[in-house]
Amino acid sequence: MKAQSARPAHPVRSARSPRRLAAALVAGAIAVALLGGCGFGTRQQAAAVVNGQVITQDDVETTYNQLQAAKYDFTENVVLTALIAAPLLETAVAPSGGWKPDATYAQVMTTIPDATESTKDFVAAVALIQAQTMTPAEVEAYRAELKKADISVNPRFGEVVHNEQAPIYFSVGQSTPNWIKPSSTPATTPAS
Repeated sequence: MKAQSARPAHPVRSARSPRRLAAALVAGAIAVALLGGCGFGTRQQAAAVVNGQVITQDDVETTYNQLQAAKYDFTENVVLTALIAAPLLETAVAPSGGWKPDATYAQVMTTIPDATESTKDFVAAVALIQAQTMTPAEVEAYRAELKKADISVNPRFGEVVHNEQAPIYFSVGQSTPNWIKPSSTPATTPAS
């Protein structure tokens, strides 16, 4: 009878096994963290979440489309930025009686007859910023609201980029170059 030889464990496989297990655990932990808070379906459809309030991708797309149809040329990222800022601005001006629709707001609303609430919020935020009627105290209150706000943005839109020079002190976009996207200039090969 022939003795069966014990097969030695392959050293590379045994070294990879703990790495694979660790990678699986990390991936699982990340998935749990991303799915926490809001429900999975809500999280998938969110363009952003501001202090627990969801701004859906549909809100952004509908507002964008309504603005485009009225010949107002804003990008989806600008729309999302204003929708994030809108409730923070509203909170900042509330103690003084809040912002009241002005002539700019009214004129824009005449060009968007079936405006959704998110479109109205966008136009109100932009009109408030353009009017430059916020007092220094309201600006400071807004900046304090922005600083303490819990804001998460769908990676499709980028991330919150704080910018002291921007009218609302932040924007939504890429803070670093997108290394996955190919450059617009073709790479040249050195001649031999």
